[in-house]
Amino acid sequence: MEGEIEELRKKYGMRILGPNCLGFARPGIGLNATFLKGIHPGNIAFLSQSGALGSAIVDWAVNAGVGFSMIASLGSMIDVDFGDLIDFLGDDYATKSILIYMEGVGNARKFMSAARAFARHKPIIILKPGRFTESVKAVRSHTGALAGDDAVYDAAFRRVGAVRVREIADLFNAAGFSILRDYRKGPDSPL
Repeated sequence: MEGEIEELRKKYGMRILGPNCLGFARPGIGLNATFLKGIHPGNIAFLSQSGALGSAIVDWAVNAGVGFSMIASLGSMIDVDFGDLIDFLGDDYATKSILIYMEGVGNARKFMSAARAFARHKPIIILKPGRFTESVKAVRSHTGALAGDDAVYDAAFRRVGAVRVREIADLFNAAGFSILRDYRKGPDSPL
């Protein structure tokens, strides 16, 4: 089926998000192409490869009063990937930070280039499973993503200036800290 989708994408010259994904939302403009409800506008973008985990994280965040500039589930990433969305969000005035749940990077070169450019001005915080053999197996069975050597991901994230966290709650804690830091950096701030 993915081959058929790819043929249609090429035939009509359009971009494809997914398949095997939750969709996307831009709450600030009232666009919600997901089945999620109650998403509030805010300044955090959340990108997830897993629709189910993404949905759970968004549900938690909505209940905690967290708002989003964008929510996107990437699924199998046959076309649009992390690099594409980071490039887009780099020019988005409403986005102050990007939170990512990443099972596999997709196009590594495109991700590295986009993340390096974005992370110079706005934080990228990544939750990447796969530190242990069992989690690598679970990731591979979920989206077919190649989990890869965890040390390679750590080095790549450090190189582009992204912050890797170990827990879901740390995604939002790190984003909240960076937004507070930027808020305090006003014209009269000593920070």
